Amino acid sequence: MTGTITERPRVHTVAIRKPRLVEETVDVALPEADDVVNVVEESLPDAPPAPEPVIEPAEPVVEEAVDLTVSVVEPVVEPEAAAPEPETKAEQEADPEPAPQPRPKLGGIRRAPALDGLRGIAVLSVVVYHLFGDAMRGGYLGVDIFFVLSGFLITSLLVREFGAGGRVSLDGFWTRRARRILPASVAVLVVSSAVAGLIGGDVAVKLKEQFFSSLLFVNNWVQIAQSQSYFAETTPRIFMHYWSLAIEEQFYVIWPLMFLGVMALTRKLDVRRRLLVAAVIATVLGLASAAAMALLHDPAADPSRVYFGTDTHLFGLLAGAALALVITAPASDAVDSWPLRRSPVVAKWLGLIAAPVAFVGLIVMLFVLPDTASATYRGGLLVACLLTTILVHNAVREEGPIPTILSNRALRWFGARSFSLYLWHWPAFIFTRELINGSGIDATHTAPGWMIGVIAAAVSVGLSELSYRWIETPFRRLGFRGVLTAVGASARRVAPLAGVAAVLAVVMLAGSALGSSPSKSALEQQLDDLAEIQRQANEAPAVVLPPKPSRELPTGPEVTAVGDSVMLASSQALRRRLPGIYIDAEVSRHYSGGEGVLADLLANDKMREFVVLGFGTNGQAFPGQLNRIMRMLGPDRKVVLVVPFGPVDGIPQAANQVLRYVKRKPNVFLAPWCSIAAANPGDLGADGVHPVGSGLRLYADAVEQGLRQAVRGERDPNITCPL
Repeated sequence: MTGTITERPRVHTVAIRKPRLVEETVDVALPEADDVVNVVEESLPDAPPAPEPVIEPAEPVVEEAVDLTVSVVEPVVEPEAAAPEPETKAEQEADPEPAPQPRPKLGGIRRAPALDGLRGIAVLSVVVYHLFGDAMRGGYLGVDIFFVLSGFLITSLLVREFGAGGRVSLDGFWTRRARRILPASVAVLVVSSAVAGLIGGDVAVKLKEQFFSSLLFVNNWVQIAQSQSYFAETTPRIFMHYWSLAIEEQFYVIWPLMFLGVMALTRKLDVRRRLLVAAVIATVLGLASAAAMALLHDPAADPSRVYFGTDTHLFGLLAGAALALVITAPASDAVDSWPLRRSPVVAKWLGLIAAPVAFVGLIVMLFVLPDTASATYRGGLLVACLLTTILVHNAVREEGPIPTILSNRALRWFGARSFSLYLWHWPAFIFTRELINGSGIDATHTAPGWMIGVIAAAVSVGLSELSYRWIETPFRRLGFRGVLTAVGASARRVAPLAGVAAVLAVVMLAGSALGSSPSKSALEQQLDDLAEIQRQANEAPAVVLPPKPSRELPTGPEVTAVGDSVMLASSQALRRRLPGIYIDAEVSRHYSGGEGVLADLLANDKMREFVVLGFGTNGQAFPGQLNRIMRMLGPDRKVVLVVPFGPVDGIPQAANQVLRYVKRKPNVFLAPWCSIAAANPGDLGADGVHPVGSGLRLYADAVEQGLRQAVRGERDPNITCPL
């Protein structure tokens, strides 16, 4: 039998050399981003040569918008007229299956260089604000930039880990946070405590409370409980800046639990919808936090309560979290953590318009938004966080000019060391100022403020570099156990032994400092002593002196003085100038506290003909409050208002309020303390508010000038305030 044998053509798979996307772990400076990964190219090895395939005419290619996440395309199999003959084992081995795409690291995210630059701007803003004062009035907003970045990166890690495995390892999450934050933060606590103990004085005040509240990350709530002010420099607290770490750590504890709770409650939905539900919840909570800040803020009081509070200052972290929930890819096979989800054209225009506007707006706010203005707490901080959110989104999309600006090498260098620089800069500033100028009643003002700032900045940068290299990086890469193992392995060498000995010495010095830290600063102790002297003097029988023949100045028994801590600090000088004067002054007293004192004096018939009111250090009077006080005192008494002085926002406004008010009141006169203090800054304490030394006499001079005007009935029209 004869026949034709037809050989079925074989289809050969062509192995084409192409780059493969592989993730590798990289070093990231933020405590939230130790799981960041880079996407790099790695070439596959060359495949063995294969026969050239037969190329058939292809169908036209139609372009359409696609999601730029990596996906695996299934091969299309054309149907054949006859069933294919089975291939031999050799043929199967000659046609290998394509290599599978590598899966991303569990919980890994891509590193965006522009985020490092944004972090650099944040830390530099805070440093300039603390070290150089008015050079950047809104530099405190750098903390809110940190909050947005932290919320974004932490939540991105949670989304990626949940998307990759359907769960989040809380033990692993919290261990990574501890490994990233604890080594550097504890090192700064211990070293700074040891230095504070060696220096002594005001820098060691309440060191124990500061240390343990910072160590346990409840620093913000302890400062609230102790009525501490972030904006007044009455007492230097070396760990005051740990309030922001406390808020972040509290967020790191609560937010993963909330995230997993939302994922559990919405488990019937697909992953993307579950994340959108979580984003809505984060947005609502963030708006509630901002609303609480606006409602609880009292324009006439120190805003530290709403600034320190986790409940009122959580919206920045939640804004970053909401952004991450919307744009982070949860798919386990998505190589890019933040893929493009909109049209490339839309993304391009957002990068060219929205991001530059947000960048300029944020920079302007860093220079002009005052730290105690009502607008700051009634929307200003929220606006800054929203602008930062836009910049974060643009930074990971890398569209337009802003990512290029933020990727500047210098900004990224500071961004990589931002955590250590933030931790070190404030203790370095306090110690530098104390060693050169002193503080409190012993302040000398040997060096100008800018020089103190420059020295502190140089010290801070050097310490942050050492901390980054020798503390942050080893613990982040090796972990606690790895570092201990490395130290143990080199224990016989001289250098490691010397290092261990130095660490033990510092720890012992820190322990000694914590055990012997004073509870009050020298100024606070002095004010307490003066308050006791004041109490005893007011309880003693009044000394009636004959009036002076010239009648240019009233006698002490004719004068009642009510005021705040500045008057209290000067009370002894006032008694020497006006023997028999009645003084009732108290620390942190506002006009509202003074009203009650005046009412009691009137009710007990102890109010005298001449009344000196020394307020304004703790804020201006409420609307209508000065008129109410004047009606209470009556038209027959002559009132002297002390014009307050101080480089703290709120005092200049109070001074201007007093200057405007007297123009309408014929029986009200001014004591020109503001102009006298401004002309003699060396006679003020380190806070620039309370007089010390010769400044006490100058305060009495100002009061005397006001009383002389009251006796003559002629107001000095040349009294001004240079603030």
